[in-house]
Amino acid sequence: MIAPEADRLARAILKGRRSVRIGRRMTAAVTAASCGIIGLGLALPGPTALAEPLPVLAVRAAGAPAAPAVVLVNQPARTICSGHKFTVGVWYQRISGGSRAYRIAVSGPRHVRFFRRHGLAPASRWRFWKVLAGRAGKYHISYFGHRPGSAAWTAYRAVTVARRCRA
Repeated sequence: MIAPEADRLARAILKGRRSVRIGRRMTAAVTAASCGIIGLGLALPGPTALAEPLPVLAVRAAGAPAAPAVVLVNQPARTICSGHKFTVGVWYQRISGGSRAYRIAVSGPRHVRFFRRHGLAPASRWRFWKVLAGRAGKYHISYFGHRPGSAAWTAYRAVTVARRCRA
């Protein structure tokens, strides 16, 4: 039942369509693939989970058993120009249940943590922050949240590379 929807979604994405009619289960898979999820019971590979093409992740997520997502996190851009800003953010889905607690930390090219936020993710809208990539190098973004029924923090990590760009 899910496989035909996943195939149709993958073909539509590869053709560059902006909208595709999909079922409710695939909508959850696409949401998971487009924005990182903390607390989801899927076995996605470490920090490079979103480095795979969206169709691959949608199929992988659709085939796994459903588990409640706790806090959705924004996947920042992979590459930006130094001196520009990238966006980090969180959102709690009201229907998912579970903990709304989150922590965000950003480390710069000198391996110093310069941006930290923590609190309860809002259920009504996304909460975004703009982070300045002041110098060229790798910026490590760490999101932390709770898995359902656990008090331990679960990490999701992403990397944004800032390069010198010509003006």
